[in-house]
Amino acid sequence: MIWSLLIESLLVLLLAATIYFAIRLNRRLTVLRVEKEQLEKLITQFELVADRAHSSLSGLRATADQVKSDLDDATNKSHAMRDELAFLIERADINAEKLAQLSSPKTGKLAQDSVPDNEQSVMINNSHENIESMQSVGKERDNEEIFDQNMGVSEVERELITALKRAR
Repeated sequence: MIWSLLIESLLVLLLAATIYFAIRLNRRLTVLRVEKEQLEKLITQFELVADRAHSSLSGLRATADQVKSDLDDATNKSHAMRDELAFLIERADINAEKLAQLSSPKTGKLAQDSVPDNEQSVMINNSHENIESMQSVGKERDNEEIFDQNMGVSEVERELITALKRAR
């Protein structure tokens, strides 16, 4: 009988320890379940934020591609304008040299000696045409200034009209 009492008391102690550890385990599992629900909410929020970031990146890529194409177009236009300006500057230098040769008697005489007669006559005809066109432009400007003064047109308006005429 003593043995049975000892065994039963040992079983009671072991059952008490099991109950104690079961209660502790239950509390920890409850905490874990609550934290699991919070973790699931965080994961859902993270997925939403990741989707937004992905769509934002797609938008940024599209914008970057558009800006790149716009910049490429602008660069191509600027290269074309640069080439055109270089051509115009080259033509202006040539015309300035011709004008300088025509305006100074010594230089014109030296240049005429080095040019054959048929080219010389073409240059003289071209220079006379250039001089006549310059004189007509000068007369037009004088007439426009007189007209502008009579009409009371300001200097800014004259510059605007001149710029518009040049644009044509």
